[in-house]
Amino acid sequence: MENYIITISRRFASKGHEIAGRMSDILGIPVYDRSAVEARVQSLETMERLPEDADQDAARERGRADSGGRGLFKGLLRREIRDELRDEAQLEFERQSEVIRSLADEGPCIILGRCADQIFEEHPRALHIFIYARDEDRIRNTMDMLHIQEEEARVMLLNEDRARDAYRKRFLTHPSDEVTGRHILIDSGKLGVEKCADLLVQAAKYLFLEEVLSAVRYKDPAGEERR
Repeated sequence: MENYIITISRRFASKGHEIAGRMSDILGIPVYDRSAVEARVQSLETMERLPEDADQDAARERGRADSGGRGLFKGLLRREIRDELRDEAQLEFERQSEVIRSLADEGPCIILGRCADQIFEEHPRALHIFIYARDEDRIRNTMDMLHIQEEEARVMLLNEDRARDAYRKRFLTHPSDEVTGRHILIDSGKLGVEKCADLLVQAAKYLFLEEVLSAVRYKDPAGEERR
């Protein structure tokens, strides 16, 4: 049976991070946010560079032996041209997506943001959640979190919403609205962190842990149910 995955998308300052952390504590599974994913990507890139650095050292030695180093120069030039033509943002998204898939392979987990709802769109044991709140609630959360004044919080809210919408529009293939691809939408301003987390955990247990319990139940030849 495949691991279950919970993806959480959220509006800025709707306390999605806090809710994900609370769910992680209750379910006993890790939560991976942007920082965790980027750290794993950087770790893998560092490991990949080690043999590459050795190859580059060998190439430099061969270049010195080459008359004028023309072969090495041509190779580096071709590589620079090829790299310039590649979309670094797209490559970074693809690297993060591969890391996210590998994290999900390690065990049940919660993925916060990173368009994970699309990455696991066809996954049979995924629950996709969207957390939101009224603008006034989000402004107040921003003021409390960053200790800033209301006007500054409003500007930050506007900029963050635009940035997140642009990110999803760039990398999603389905419409970037708040409903498509999501199973549960929940208002954290109305319910609060604890209640949101409790309700979402109940949904996850109903979907994933109940089926695990059902899988260990069977009936003997006489028709008696056993565990």
